[in-house]
Amino acid sequence: MAEQQKQQTGVTVMTQIKQSLADEGVKKKFNEVLGQKAPQFMASILNVVAGSQQLKQCSANSILSAACVAATYDLPIDSNLGFSAIVPYNSSKYNPQTRSWEKIPVAQFQIMYKGFIQLAIRSGYYKRMNYAVVYEDELKSYNPITGELAFVEDFSNCTMRAKGDEANVAGYYARFELVTGYTQELYMTKTAVENHARKYSQAYRYDLNNNKQSSKWSTDFEAMALKTVIKQLLSKWGILSVDMQRAIQDDQKTYDEEGKEDYGDNKPDVVEAVDAFAEAAPQVENIPEQQEGPQEVDGLLFEEA
Repeated sequence: MAEQQKQQTGVTVMTQIKQSLADEGVKKKFNEVLGQKAPQFMASILNVVAGSQQLKQCSANSILSAACVAATYDLPIDSNLGFSAIVPYNSSKYNPQTRSWEKIPVAQFQIMYKGFIQLAIRSGYYKRMNYAVVYEDELKSYNPITGELAFVEDFSNCTMRAKGDEANVAGYYARFELVTGYTQELYMTKTAVENHARKYSQAYRYDLNNNKQSSKWSTDFEAMALKTVIKQLLSKWGILSVDMQRAIQDDQKTYDEEGKEDYGDNKPDVVEAVDAFAEAAPQVENIPEQQEGPQEVDGLLFEEA
Protein backbone atom coordinates (compact mmCIF):
# COMPACT_ATOMS: atom_id res chain seq x y z
CA MET A 1 0.00 0.00 0.00
CA ALA A 2 2.81 2.43 0.89
CA GLU A 3 4.59 1.74 -2.41
CA GLN A 4 1.35 2.15 -4.34
CA GLN A 5 0.67 5.49 -2.64
CA LYS A 6 4.18 6.63 -3.49
CA GLN A 7 3.67 5.78 -7.16
CA GLN A 8 0.29 7.48 -7.23
CA THR A 9 1.77 10.56 -5.58
CA GLY A 10 4.59 10.63 -8.12
CA VAL A 11 2.18 10.46 -11.06
CA THR A 12 -0.05 13.10 -9.48
CA VAL A 13 2.83 15.50 -8.91
CA MET A 14 4.07 15.15 -12.48
CA THR A 15 0.55 15.60 -13.80
CA GLN A 16 0.00 18.70 -11.69
CA ILE A 17 3.26 20.23 -12.85
CA LYS A 18 2.51 19.48 -16.50
CA GLN A 19 -0.94 21.01 -16.14
CA SER A 20 0.45 24.09 -14.42
CA LEU A 21 3.14 24.61 -17.06
CA ALA A 22 0.51 24.26 -19.79
CA ASP A 23 -1.54 27.05 -18.22
CA GLU A 24 -1.35 30.26 -20.26
CA GLY A 25 -1.04 32.39 -17.13
CA VAL A 26 1.97 30.39 -15.92
CA LYS A 27 3.56 30.50 -19.37
CA LYS A 28 3.10 34.26 -19.44
CA LYS A 29 4.85 34.68 -16.09
CA PHE A 30 7.86 32.62 -17.16
CA ASN A 31 7.99 34.48 -20.48
CA GLU A 32 8.00 37.81 -18.66
CA VAL A 33 10.97 36.71 -16.56
CA LEU A 34 13.00 34.65 -19.04
CA GLY A 35 11.84 35.77 -22.49
CA GLN A 36 12.96 33.34 -25.19
CA LYS A 37 14.58 31.10 -22.59
CA ALA A 38 11.21 30.32 -20.96
CA PRO A 39 10.26 27.19 -22.99
CA GLN A 40 13.66 25.59 -22.37
CA PHE A 41 13.54 26.41 -18.66
CA MET A 42 10.02 25.03 -18.27
CA ALA A 43 11.09 21.83 -20.00
CA SER A 44 14.02 21.56 -17.59
CA ILE A 45 11.58 21.62 -14.65
CA LEU A 46 9.90 18.49 -15.97
CA ASN A 47 13.27 16.84 -16.63
CA VAL A 48 14.52 17.54 -13.12
CA VAL A 49 11.37 16.16 -11.48
CA ALA A 50 11.23 13.15 -13.80
CA GLY A 51 14.79 12.26 -12.86
CA SER A 52 14.25 12.40 -9.10
CA GLN A 53 12.05 9.94 -7.25
CA GLN A 54 12.41 12.12 -4.16
CA LEU A 55 11.07 15.24 -5.89
CA LYS A 56 8.07 13.24 -7.08
CA GLN A 57 7.06 12.91 -3.45
CA CYS A 58 7.19 16.66 -2.88
CA SER A 59 4.22 18.92 -3.47
CA ALA A 60 3.89 20.35 -6.96
CA ASN A 61 3.44 23.80 -5.46
CA SER A 62 6.78 23.73 -3.63
CA ILE A 63 8.56 22.48 -6.77
CA LEU A 64 7.09 25.22 -8.95
CA SER A 65 7.77 27.85 -6.28
CA ALA A 66 11.43 26.81 -6.12
CA ALA A 67 11.62 26.82 -9.93
CA CYS A 68 10.10 30.31 -10.09
CA VAL A 69 12.76 31.61 -7.70
CA ALA A 70 15.50 30.10 -9.89
CA ALA A 71 13.88 31.70 -12.95
CA THR A 72 14.06 35.18 -11.40
CA TYR A 73 17.84 34.78 -11.22
CA ASP A 74 18.07 33.20 -14.69
CA LEU A 75 19.97 30.24 -13.25
CA PRO A 76 19.71 26.70 -14.67
CA ILE A 77 18.27 24.17 -12.23
CA ASP A 78 20.24 21.18 -13.48
CA SER A 79 22.34 20.40 -10.40
CA ASN A 80 25.08 18.88 -12.60
CA LEU A 81 25.83 22.36 -13.95
CA GLY A 82 26.50 23.69 -10.44
CA PHE A 83 24.49 26.94 -10.58
CA SER A 84 21.28 26.12 -8.72
CA ALA A 85 19.12 23.14 -7.88
CA ILE A 86 15.72 22.07 -6.64
CA VAL A 87 16.46 19.86 -3.66
CA PRO A 88 13.95 17.58 -1.91
CA TYR A 89 13.79 18.20 1.81
CA ASN A 90 11.80 16.50 4.55
CA SER A 91 10.26 19.40 6.47
CA SER A 92 8.68 19.03 9.92
CA LYS A 93 5.13 20.27 10.43
CA TYR A 94 3.06 20.04 13.57
CA ASN A 95 -0.31 18.34 13.17
CA PRO A 96 -2.69 19.62 15.88
CA GLN A 97 -5.11 16.73 15.23
CA THR A 98 -2.59 13.98 15.95
CA ARG A 99 -0.61 16.26 18.32
CA SER A 100 2.64 15.13 16.72
CA TRP A 101 5.31 16.32 14.31
CA GLU A 102 4.98 14.98 10.78
CA LYS A 103 7.54 14.92 7.99
CA ILE A 104 6.26 16.66 4.86
CA PRO A 105 8.33 16.34 1.65
CA VAL A 106 8.90 19.78 0.11
CA ALA A 107 11.19 21.15 -2.59
CA GLN A 108 13.89 23.59 -1.57
CA PHE A 109 15.53 26.16 -3.84
CA GLN A 110 19.29 26.15 -3.51
CA ILE A 111 21.91 28.37 -5.12
CA MET A 112 25.18 26.54 -5.66
CA TYR A 113 28.61 28.15 -5.60
CA LYS A 114 28.76 28.79 -9.35
CA GLY A 115 25.43 30.58 -9.03
CA PHE A 116 26.81 33.09 -6.53
CA ILE A 117 29.82 33.70 -8.77
CA GLN A 118 27.54 34.18 -11.77
CA LEU A 119 25.45 36.78 -9.94
CA ALA A 120 28.60 38.60 -8.81
CA ILE A 121 29.94 38.75 -12.37
CA ARG A 122 26.61 40.07 -13.69
CA SER A 123 26.63 42.90 -11.16
CA GLY A 124 29.57 44.55 -12.93
CA TYR A 125 31.33 45.35 -9.65
CA TYR A 126 33.84 42.52 -9.81
CA LYS A 127 36.94 42.43 -12.00
CA ARG A 128 38.15 39.01 -10.91
CA MET A 129 37.03 36.13 -8.67
CA ASN A 130 38.67 32.91 -7.65
CA TYR A 131 38.09 29.95 -5.35
CA ALA A 132 40.08 26.84 -4.52
CA VAL A 133 40.45 23.81 -2.33
CA VAL A 134 43.70 24.24 -0.36
CA TYR A 135 45.90 21.25 0.47
CA GLU A 136 48.20 21.01 3.48
CA ASP A 137 51.45 21.21 1.53
CA GLU A 138 50.31 24.41 -0.25
CA LEU A 139 49.69 26.51 2.87
CA LYS A 140 52.61 28.12 4.69
CA SER A 141 50.74 29.98 7.44
CA TYR A 142 47.30 31.24 8.43
CA ASN A 143 46.36 33.73 11.16
CA PRO A 144 42.70 33.24 12.15
CA ILE A 145 42.68 36.58 14.01
CA THR A 146 43.85 38.85 11.20
CA GLY A 147 42.81 36.57 8.37
CA GLU A 148 46.30 36.79 6.85
CA LEU A 149 47.57 33.72 5.06
CA ALA A 150 50.57 32.78 2.96
CA PHE A 151 50.88 30.10 0.29
CA VAL A 152 54.03 28.39 -0.88
CA GLU A 153 55.78 30.15 -3.75
CA ASP A 154 56.85 27.02 -5.62
CA PHE A 155 53.93 24.65 -6.18
CA SER A 156 56.06 22.19 -8.15
CA ASN A 157 56.99 20.45 -4.91
CA CYS A 158 53.35 20.12 -3.82
CA THR A 159 52.01 16.63 -4.51
CA MET A 160 48.85 16.35 -2.42
CA ARG A 161 46.58 18.10 -4.95
CA ALA A 162 47.50 15.63 -7.68
CA LYS A 163 46.63 12.72 -5.40
CA GLY A 164 43.27 14.29 -4.53
CA ASP A 165 43.07 12.72 -1.08
CA GLU A 166 40.42 14.62 0.92
CA ALA A 167 42.25 13.73 4.14
CA ASN A 168 44.99 16.16 3.04
CA VAL A 169 42.64 19.10 2.51
CA ALA A 170 43.56 21.96 4.84
CA GLY A 171 40.72 24.32 3.97
CA TYR A 172 38.85 26.35 1.36
CA TYR A 173 39.68 29.71 -0.17
CA ALA A 174 37.89 32.47 -2.07
CA ARG A 175 39.06 35.87 -3.33
CA PHE A 176 37.66 38.77 -5.32
CA GLU A 177 38.95 41.98 -6.86
CA LEU A 178 36.58 44.84 -7.53
CA VAL A 179 36.85 47.06 -10.60
CA THR A 180 37.92 49.79 -8.18
CA GLY A 181 41.02 47.75 -7.27
CA TYR A 182 39.86 46.69 -3.80
CA THR A 183 40.63 43.04 -3.06
CA GLN A 184 39.46 40.73 -0.30
CA GLU A 185 40.06 37.09 0.45
CA LEU A 186 38.68 34.55 2.88
CA TYR A 187 40.12 31.26 4.04
CA MET A 188 38.26 28.74 6.16
CA THR A 189 39.94 25.68 7.58
CA LYS A 190 38.27 22.35 7.00
CA THR A 191 37.44 22.23 10.70
CA ALA A 192 35.83 25.68 10.56
CA VAL A 193 33.66 24.61 7.62
CA GLU A 194 32.65 21.42 9.42
CA ASN A 195 31.69 23.45 12.50
CA HIS A 196 29.64 25.76 10.27
CA ALA A 197 27.84 22.77 8.77
CA ARG A 198 27.10 21.30 12.20
CA LYS A 199 25.72 24.62 13.42
CA TYR A 200 23.49 25.44 10.46
CA SER A 201 22.48 22.01 9.15
CA GLN A 202 20.29 19.80 11.26
CA ALA A 203 20.43 17.05 8.63
CA TYR A 204 24.24 17.02 8.69
CA ARG A 205 24.21 16.62 12.47
CA TYR A 206 21.75 13.78 12.02
CA ASP A 207 24.09 12.11 9.50
CA LEU A 208 27.06 12.36 11.83
CA ASN A 209 25.13 11.01 14.80
CA ASN A 210 23.52 8.15 12.88
CA ASN A 211 26.15 7.29 10.26
CA LYS A 212 23.83 8.34 7.42
CA GLN A 213 24.34 9.91 3.99
CA SER A 214 21.11 11.90 3.65
CA SER A 215 22.55 15.43 3.59
CA LYS A 216 24.20 17.32 0.73
CA TRP A 217 26.98 18.06 3.21
CA SER A 218 27.56 14.32 3.48
CA THR A 219 27.33 13.47 -0.22
CA ASP A 220 29.20 16.48 -1.68
CA PHE A 221 31.12 18.20 1.10
CA GLU A 222 33.55 19.99 -1.23
CA ALA A 223 30.81 21.75 -3.23
CA MET A 224 29.05 22.85 -0.04
CA ALA A 225 32.33 24.00 1.50
CA LEU A 226 33.20 26.13 -1.54
CA LYS A 227 29.70 27.57 -1.55
CA THR A 228 30.06 28.46 2.14
CA VAL A 229 33.37 30.30 1.77
CA ILE A 230 32.21 32.17 -1.36
CA LYS A 231 28.89 33.14 0.21
CA GLN A 232 30.59 34.29 3.42
CA LEU A 233 33.15 36.34 1.48
CA LEU A 234 30.55 38.11 -0.65
CA SER A 235 28.07 38.73 2.16
CA LYS A 236 30.72 40.16 4.52
CA TRP A 237 32.91 42.23 2.21
CA GLY A 238 31.47 42.24 -1.28
CA ILE A 239 29.37 44.87 -3.01
CA LEU A 240 25.97 43.24 -3.20
CA SER A 241 23.67 44.04 -6.07
CA VAL A 242 19.92 43.80 -5.47
CA ASP A 243 19.92 40.31 -7.01
CA MET A 244 22.81 39.19 -4.80
CA GLN A 245 21.06 40.48 -1.67
CA ARG A 246 17.91 38.61 -2.64
CA ALA A 247 19.89 35.50 -3.51
CA ILE A 248 21.48 35.31 -0.07
CA GLN A 249 18.02 35.56 1.48
CA ASP A 250 16.31 33.17 -0.95
CA ASP A 251 18.97 30.47 -0.80
CA GLN A 252 17.59 27.27 0.74
CA LYS A 253 14.06 28.54 1.27
CA THR A 254 11.02 26.32 1.04
CA TYR A 255 7.41 27.27 0.34
CA ASP A 256 4.28 25.58 1.66
CA GLU A 257 0.93 25.19 -0.09
CA GLU A 258 -0.11 28.69 0.99
CA GLY A 259 3.08 30.22 -0.39
CA LYS A 260 4.56 30.90 3.04
CA GLU A 261 8.36 30.74 3.11
CA ASP A 262 10.58 28.89 5.54
CA TYR A 263 14.22 27.92 5.82
CA GLY A 264 13.54 24.33 6.83
CA ASP A 265 16.79 22.69 7.84
CA ASN A 266 19.01 25.74 7.50
CA LYS A 267 19.02 28.94 9.52
CA PRO A 268 18.84 32.17 7.46
CA ASP A 269 21.96 34.32 7.12
CA VAL A 270 20.14 37.37 8.43
CA VAL A 271 17.68 37.19 11.31
CA GLU A 272 15.37 40.12 11.90
CA ALA A 273 15.42 41.61 15.40
CA VAL A 274 12.53 40.78 17.67
CA ASP A 275 10.70 43.60 19.49
CA ALA A 276 11.24 42.76 23.15
CA PHE A 277 8.37 45.05 24.16
CA ALA A 278 5.82 43.53 21.80
CA GLU A 279 2.98 41.68 23.49
CA ALA A 280 3.53 37.95 23.26
CA ALA A 281 0.92 35.98 21.35
CA PRO A 282 -1.14 33.69 23.56
CA GLN A 283 -0.31 30.00 23.34
CA VAL A 284 -3.23 27.88 22.24
CA GLU A 285 -1.71 24.59 23.27
CA ASN A 286 1.54 23.02 24.27
CA ILE A 287 3.31 21.68 21.21
CA PRO A 288 5.60 18.72 21.89
CA GLU A 289 9.28 19.16 21.16
CA GLN A 290 10.30 18.37 17.63
CA GLN A 291 12.70 15.48 17.16
CA GLU A 292 15.96 16.42 15.49
CA GLY A 293 17.08 15.05 12.17
CA PRO A 294 15.46 13.98 8.91
CA GLN A 295 13.05 11.09 9.27
CA GLU A 296 12.51 8.22 6.90
CA VAL A 297 9.41 8.20 4.70
CA ASP A 298 8.78 4.72 3.31
CA GLY A 299 12.46 4.01 3.72
CA LEU A 300 13.59 7.17 1.91
CA LEU A 301 15.56 9.98 3.47
CA PHE A 302 15.36 13.48 2.09
CA GLU A 303 18.47 15.60 1.98
CA GLU A 304 18.89 19.23 2.90
CA ALA A 305 21.08 21.67 1.06
